[in-house]
Amino acid sequence: MDVLERADVRLRGNAPDARLWPTGFRLLDDTIGGGLRAGTLCILAGPQGQGKTTFALQVARNAVVAGRTAIFFSFELEAEALLQKLVAMEAGELDPHEAPSMNQIRAVFEGTGGGAGGLLDRMESLPGGVQALLQVHKYADRLVTHRSTSSHTGLATIVDEVQEMCAATGGEPPLVIVDYLQKVNDPHDDGEEERITRITEQLKDLSIEFDCPVLAIAAADREGLEPGTRLRARHLRGSTALAYEPDLVLILNTKSDIVARHHLMFDGNSGERFRGWSVLSVEKNRAGHDGAELEFRKRFEQGRFESDGNAVAERLVDERVYVD
Repeated sequence: MDVLERADVRLRGNAPDARLWPTGFRLLDDTIGGGLRAGTLCILAGPQGQGKTTFALQVARNAVVAGRTAIFFSFELEAEALLQKLVAMEAGELDPHEAPSMNQIRAVFEGTGGGAGGLLDRMESLPGGVQALLQVHKYADRLVTHRSTSSHTGLATIVDEVQEMCAATGGEPPLVIVDYLQKVNDPHDDGEEERITRITEQLKDLSIEFDCPVLAIAAADREGLEPGTRLRARHLRGSTALAYEPDLVLILNTKSDIVARHHLMFDGNSGERFRGWSVLSVEKNRAGHDGAELEFRKRFEQGRFESDGNAVAERLVDERVYVD
C-alpha cells in the first residue's frame, strides 16, 4: 500500500519521470526506457581507452543540466582533471567546429597556455572558453566530484556523501557514479571475487536505500583485454556478481574492433572511419529489451561523445580475427 501511495503522490505532483534520470544520449534513453532508474545499478565497462570515464561524466553533466544532482566518485582522475573535461565538453557543445581542444584547456589551467591573470582572463584566449566555464559554474553546486582512493574510500564514505547531498537538497537523491567499482575499499581479505561480489551487492543496496540510480564503471579481466577480443559481460572481473546484480549492463567497444571483417575488406577507408565511433552494447536491461547495439561518434579532443547516435547498421562479431 505504501508503494501505491508514493506512486499516486508522485503522479499528482505532475512528475511522472521523477524516478528517471535521462542520460542525455537520446537513443540510449529510448532503448532503456527513458533513462537510468531510481533504485537500480548500472554497470558500464569497456577496454582501456574507450572513454568510459568520459561517457559517465557526460551522463552526470547531462543529469545536472536537466536540474538533477550527481556525485562522481573518481578513483582515476583528480577533481581538476574532471573540471577540465567538463569545460572542454561545454565548449564542444557550444560550437563543435571551433571548440578548443582538451590540450588547450589543460594548458590554460596549468598556466602554460599563454596569457595572464586569473582563470577567466586566460580562458578568453580560447574560442567559447569563457562561456564554457560559466556554463559549468551554473551547475557546479549540483555536481559533486569526490577524489576517491582505494585505501580510504569504501561504502561507508559513499553513503556519507550521498546522505550529505540528500540533506543539502531537501531529500532529493543524486545520481551516484563510481569510477571504478573494483577500486572501492573493502576491509575484508577473502579473495578478489568475493570482494567484488560484496561491493557490487552493496552498491545495489545503496541504490535501493536512497532510491537513486548508481552507475559504476567496471574493469575487465585479462582475457577481456586480449587483442582481438570483443569485451563482454563475462569478461568483467568478478563476472558472476557483475552479471547477476546489475539491472543494466552497458559495454563500450571501438567499432573497428568488432565490426565484421568483410566491412573492412571491401572499403579501404572504413577501418579509419570506424575507429572514430564507439559501439555501446546493451547487454542486460531489466527495464526493457537488451541486445541493442548503438553507436556514438567520439569527440575525445573535446572530452565528449556526440549525443546523437545511431543503431549500428553493420554486422558485428564476437571476436575479431586478425590476419597478417
